[in-house]
Amino acid sequence: MGTRYRDYTSDDMMKVSRFLSHAHSKLNRPSSWTIARFEFEIFFYKWRAGLLPEWEQNIGLWERDNGELAAVVCRDGDFYFQLDTDHPQEELLCEMLEFIEAKSAPAAVKLAVPKGMSKLQELVQGRGYVHLPNESDNIISITLEKDFPVNIPVGFLLQCGEEVSDQAKAQGHIMAFNYPGTVHAEQMLRLYGGIRQAPGYRPALDLSLINEKGEVVAFCNAFVDEVNRIGILEPVGTHTDYRLRGLGRAVIYEALNRLRSLGMVKGYTGPMQPFYQRLGFQMDVEFEVWQKL
Repeated sequence: MGTRYRDYTSDDMMKVSRFLSHAHSKLNRPSSWTIARFEFEIFFYKWRAGLLPEWEQNIGLWERDNGELAAVVCRDGDFYFQLDTDHPQEELLCEMLEFIEAKSAPAAVKLAVPKGMSKLQELVQGRGYVHLPNESDNIISITLEKDFPVNIPVGFLLQCGEEVSDQAKAQGHIMAFNYPGTVHAEQMLRLYGGIRQAPGYRPALDLSLINEKGEVVAFCNAFVDEVNRIGILEPVGTHTDYRLRGLGRAVIYEALNRLRSLGMVKGYTGPMQPFYQRLGFQMDVEFEVWQKL
């Protein structure tokens, strides 16, 4: 069965989401992005900031003759390949690379290539790309075989969904990722809240830990892929002044327990860092970054 390229439109959002879920089912792991990352990219910031049309121009679709998706290219800094097989046709990969190169400035093309996809690695090498050993990306996972211990320290309160204002959540994100006083912080305070419009948003999985001043000091939102019985944590963060107190652990473990109660068997997030490793997460999918010079 052949494939043909066509432009992405906003009406394709759920079609791409279903394809990402389908690819996970076939591969028994994420192809590249999860449905949560796709929805997060759209609704967390770009939609309200008016950046969505520009972002959508970097999404390419390849459909089979029956109209089903065979592949998707999308971008979050680097370009990512979404496929439902580890052995795609070389012609398809070449078309995807041509799309990426046409969308990029000279000497600024960067790709996230799944480790183990040797055919794609050979192709990018042949097109003049070099591997950047100091850059990488990954997806990590944890099995939800039993409940996790949730210990919330005295003086902190767990709230979810509409119980927490967008302003408080925005300030929590700013302090967790340490960008107060910046233009981006001003924009976040003005635009935060779009994630609630995402199709997969569930208020009961939008968790925040609040201190006695009403400030968000740790947060974790989760999406659900019911087809694959997985949950995805996006976004996750802890205020820089409140780390090493067990708050991040508590809010993540609470999210994982809620996912388990919904019938999910595995949770995903990333990239890996020592904190996640201590919580029990393991490496699931790794990507190498390649750049065309």
